Amino acid sequence: MDSSEQCKEVYAHFGLAMYRAQCVEQSIIQLLIFFDFFPDKVPRYTSTEQWETDFDSFSGDLSSKTMGQLIKKLRDANAVDANSDAKLGDVLKKRNWLAHSFFADHALTFLSEEGRSEMVKQLEECTSYFGEVEDILNPITYNLCEKYGLTKEKLREIELQLFAEANGDLPAP
Repeated sequence: MDSSEQCKEVYAHFGLAMYRAQCVEQSIIQLLIFFDFFPDKVPRYTSTEQWETDFDSFSGDLSSKTMGQLIKKLRDANAVDANSDAKLGDVLKKRNWLAHSFFADHALTFLSEEGRSEMVKQLEECTSYFGEVEDILNPITYNLCEKYGLTKEKLREIELQLFAEANGDLPAP
């Protein structure tokens, strides 16, 4: 592979790793919605309009927080066990390193084929780790979904509806 293609590969793997980090972040937000928002709002639900307004406000507030702040809120809610909590700490460190230091740490490494290969390897490891953490968080979310009547079938229906509304050119998941 020529150097130009290998550089593109590094950037592609970086993009995938950051995407997976954002997936973890969104999983944390979903958990917080079920641990923080639902217990308060479901018993007091009176109208769809108010629900949507409150939900959008709560979700928007969470989305404006840093990953570290979100993890702290998750810890405060006692939403995860000690093992998952430790992994979240590692996720935060890996995500912050990727976002703030990865390319600076590899400024000279990037200049050689061997160095770029090592960068790709590190990025693949981060991507894999983020996937492992999502595999821990998602079942917790799915259990909470069931608790509130959001069955797998209903979630699939919502997913397909959102996909159709997006009018995308990718095949439906």
